[in-house]
Amino acid sequence: MGKHLCFFSTEGFEVTPPRASEMSPVGLLLATCLLATFHLSAQPKAFASLKPERIETGDTTSLLVIVTGLNVEPKDVDFSPWADVFPASNIIGRSTWRRSGAQWMRRFTLIAFDSAMLDLPPLYVRLGVGKPLETNKLTLNVFPTRGGREITDMAKIRDIRREPASWMDYWLWAAGGLALLLLLYGWIRKDERKSQPVVLQTAPVAPPVSASELALHQLSQLQQKQLWKNGQAKEHYAELSLILRAYLETRFGIAALESTTAEIQKMLTNTDFPPDLRPDLNELLQRTDLVKYAQSEPPEATHEAVLVKARELVAPGQAKMQESKKPSSPKPILKKPASGKYEPL
Repeated sequence: MGKHLCFFSTEGFEVTPPRASEMSPVGLLLATCLLATFHLSAQPKAFASLKPERIETGDTTSLLVIVTGLNVEPKDVDFSPWADVFPASNIIGRSTWRRSGAQWMRRFTLIAFDSAMLDLPPLYVRLGVGKPLETNKLTLNVFPTRGGREITDMAKIRDIRREPASWMDYWLWAAGGLALLLLLYGWIRKDERKSQPVVLQTAPVAPPVSASELALHQLSQLQQKQLWKNGQAKEHYAELSLILRAYLETRFGIAALESTTAEIQKMLTNTDFPPDLRPDLNELLQRTDLVKYAQSEPPEATHEAVLVKARELVAPGQAKMQESKKPSSPKPILKKPASGKYEPL
């Protein structure tokens, strides 16, 4: 058997065999199998997910694109398959590619205005060399805003058009000049009536909402929905996970929305998050991951319990205060049995 040479390149695990004329039939067969094995093991893949998958009209959802098996940074993401549903104007935010271990991740913020059950086709991730990668299909449920009319009943939004100049554009200046002349005339006449000072009432500025208050409000809304009673336990835990991760990202300045549970625990070690609450947070995030990805179905009593635990994590002081303010049930008054005789009150 003759000598066989195989040349390997670290970029994309490519194998360059020698010329067929320099190899024996057995060596050529072995080289072909080895080349196919390297190409299959190093094939890049793309994955996409939406959080949340149920939104109201006018709300936003976060699209996370993950690319694995690639050493260099991918190029842009092709949204042309979604052009009818999400045009360029509906993509209101996009991050840069960020590497986490062996994965490349990029997040987009999308806004939807039409209520529909959308079956979204795969997207394409362009690479520097070779064919683009195809992601998985996605589903997004956009339902009408509560208490309002369908978005299609509203007036259509028109493009901004610049109007030609007109003297009506300067009527405020003319009114101001006329008012100034009237004031001067009144001052010259020395009117005896003293002008009363005009008190300008300014609207009170609403205090900024803290991350804990916002998370408590969102948890209350989630509890009112009671999605698990409609067979939507997965949606319930997905929305709960999104609320907790958004609170951690806003309150402690970590990238919790695009990180795993284990990565969140590592990042919290450099923050002022209470150490005694980290085991409860880890348990709660793992429970939500188990329901979302492993299709686990917890008992019904667990749905309310996780909401209580979530409130204790985002605002432990307020949760204890609310428990202490719960009114105690009044003791029943035992009536004395009637004896049939007159008895004083």
